[in-house]
Amino acid sequence: MTKRASPDSVPADPAKWSASSQRSVSAEWTTEYTSFRYSCWRCRALAVFSAEDQRYTYEVKKANINQQRSLCENCWSRLIAIAKDLAECQSRWSKAKALLAKDRAFLEQWLRLLREKEEYVPYRADIAKKNMLAKLLRAA
Repeated sequence: MTKRASPDSVPADPAKWSASSQRSVSAEWTTEYTSFRYSCWRCRALAVFSAEDQRYTYEVKKANINQQRSLCENCWSRLIAIAKDLAECQSRWSKAKALLAKDRAFLEQWLRLLREKEEYVPYRADIAKKNMLAKLLRAA
């Protein structure tokens, strides 16, 4: 008799996980993903990490199986947008430091993005970059 998954669970295929996840203890005992509720770390909204999202995250995107969701979809989307904007700032900076070092609006925007990112990921603060921007703003 085949066990049927409930609507809140889907079968897991650890063979599709990343290599590091396949070496984890979880690979031995994980047979299905089950939807679970959590509270967003940033905004405290209730969210669900659905079984289907888990399968996609671990089997398609190859995220580490020990990684859990901490941000709701809205906060996660904003964090991705911030990361994109920060990458753009870094790219512009690497191409035109001399000009941008005197561009107060650019420096303020970059610093604001770094500070905003800390609301979503407080343990990855880029203190050196924030200090550099603050120093340049004082001189600008």
